[in-house]
Amino acid sequence: NILGNFVNRITRFNASKFESKVPSGGALGEAEKMLFAEIDERLVRLTTLHEQMEYRKAAAETRALWVAGNEYLTAAAPWTAFKTNPTQAASSVRLGLNLCVFFAQIAAPFIPAASEKILAAFGMNLKDVKWPTGHAAEFLTRLPEGATVMPPDVLFQKIEDAWIAEQAVRFGGLG
Repeated sequence: NILGNFVNRITRFNASKFESKVPSGGALGEAEKMLFAEIDERLVRLTTLHEQMEYRKAAAETRALWVAGNEYLTAAAPWTAFKTNPTQAASSVRLGLNLCVFFAQIAAPFIPAASEKILAAFGMNLKDVKWPTGHAAEFLTRLPEGATVMPPDVLFQKIEDAWIAEQAVRFGGLG
């Protein structure tokens, strides 16, 4: 739910308040600098874990990056800021949209279909993106202002009890 919720919240809010365009305006502050520092540190660790084929640890680090983005978005609360400071909300939304692309990049080794859906919302695909390198302050500001972003369909369907029972019968678990 962390990744799906993040992508859904920020792309749908962007569609409703900024006409599905990457907004312009606003300045990055201390919260963003702290997020960039955390991402820089975690991305080095994540890259190393992939290189060492420590995939379980890499998956945990990927999730930790998603959590950091969610915590930033919750604290920045662009939906609240929009009422009193739309320029600051625009800055937070722009960073959130850049985080979506970043999250798709780092998720691709584990969930390529979901990554592809996220990237499609930005007019990109997995063939067009590479593993993020450099500093977060650079790659989290790359989306051009005014670019169109279309909220993707739900990334992950909620798993219902009926579906679980069907799969158990289908694959011989309980039937």
